[in-house]
Amino acid sequence: MKIAILGGTGQIGRGFALRWGQKHDVIVGSRSAEKAEAAASEYSGILKEHGLPTHIEGTDNKTAAENADVVILAIRYNQLESLMELIKPVLDKQIIVSVVVPMEKNMCYIRQGSEHTTVPINSEEFNTNYFCFSRPESGSAAQDVAAMLPEDVDLVAAFHTVPAKKLANLEIEPEFDIGVCGNSMLSKEVIFDLIRDIPNMRPLDIGPLETAPMLEALTPLLINVSARNKMKDTSIKFI
Repeated sequence: MKIAILGGTGQIGRGFALRWGQKHDVIVGSRSAEKAEAAASEYSGILKEHGLPTHIEGTDNKTAAENADVVILAIRYNQLESLMELIKPVLDKQIIVSVVVPMEKNMCYIRQGSEHTTVPINSEEFNTNYFCFSRPESGSAAQDVAAMLPEDVDLVAAFHTVPAKKLANLEIEPEFDIGVCGNSMLSKEVIFDLIRDIPNMRPLDIGPLETAPMLEALTPLLINVSARNKMKDTSIKFI
């Protein structure tokens, strides 16, 4: 399978490339083809040092998306609209996976009537920086993506609870549960298999795309748990 990781030079993209690049053809995408090629070379070198097979190349985001079966959106929320505008012309039956989370540092939304208002958090009172899920009007980043996709392209939301450092550490096999939501069961099954390709990771079906807000809100929750309780790289396991 050909997997494009858009934003593949970032922390979470690095982990995806190292894990899937052992078995699948991974295309690291970036706004700069040169940066993507350098990252792909670095990731391949790491796999070779561990005596593992490597199938990783790098190119620009649009070319990566055009040549993939699965496209991972591993970018910041504020980059989403411009990236989707860039790749939409080359999308044709790929499965899109959104890992995007809209969140704010030291800011939260409160509801006033039918409106959402942004209010600052007193970080000194909380003794730490604090993150909140900044729910878009659509409900989630994934639902924003869905509105920008061609009709024949399926969307799945997943991987919001994966700590990047543990994913990229090949010395460990992180025992995490990965919530997955989307409206196509066939597409979710493809992503379930990719999750199972990472040792000790278990996919769990959360439901249709409308459940994406619950998944995305888990990311700032885990960051806050880690920061306030002096924990590192927390994730979720259902028992």
